[in-house]
Amino acid sequence: MTHLIVIRTDHSYLYKSLQKSAVEIVLDFQRGGKSLLPYGIDLPSNMPDADMFSAHRWRDWVVALPVEAEDFVQERLPAARRLTRRQLDVLCCLSEGMTGKQTAIRLNIHTRSVSLHIAALKRNLDANTTAECVQKAARLGILKPGGGKC
Repeated sequence: MTHLIVIRTDHSYLYKSLQKSAVEIVLDFQRGGKSLLPYGIDLPSNMPDADMFSAHRWRDWVVALPVEAEDFVQERLPAARRLTRRQLDVLCCLSEGMTGKQTAIRLNIHTRSVSLHIAALKRNLDANTTAECVQKAARLGILKPGGGKC
């Protein structure tokens, strides 16, 4: 059994107990099924966030949070800051939560090379941390939710 909590923009919430697994619900949201109707939750049509939610899982709980419309606007990287194939590979590994050493083993490169690629990613994406690199890459559409492995 999965517990679905929908938090609305006015900070009120709705709760629903479902037979579907938490992983399946999150995957539905990641595939673009942002509507809550399949889960028996009908939001008022005058709500600005009626179909814009992101889902987050913790054990058998799923929390659906409203996403502001401006968060959906994709930015673009200037041509001078485009990422190389290897930088994309490293970014993919970072998005899976891999360490520099694990990334080096998977990509069959030296750990120093991974560090240099991460530094280039931070520079190109104007990020201070690797987590921020992943976040900005997702916002730019470089990383897709639920995307495949490296």
